[in-house]
Amino acid sequence: GLQREIASGVIPDPGSLKANGTTLLDVPVKVAHSILVNLIRDIGRDWDIDYQLDLGLVIDIPCVGNITIPVSQKGEIKLPTLKDMFTGGSKNTDPAPAPATT
Repeated sequence: GLQREIASGVIPDPGSLKANGTTLLDVPVKVAHSILVNLIRDIGRDWDIDYQLDLGLVIDIPCVGNITIPVSQKGEIKLPTLKDMFTGGSKNTDPAPAPATT
């Protein structure tokens, strides 16, 4: 499929992070208006958003220097349809198929 960068951002060094802890990092991103228009067109085709998130975490290690740790996540975001909004989700209303007999 078509791959393009839709957003990018960089944050300054947040300082040290706690081991075995959770740290929330706010990353401001830039998104071009034309990308939003194309994204809406893509959603109109199959009502979902396929995505791949690629991050590079740069860590400064004393005596070694900067090391970049790549992090990648792929997935699909299914958007609710009008039917989902009125029925409370995409529940299958068809009866279960009869068990096969031999």
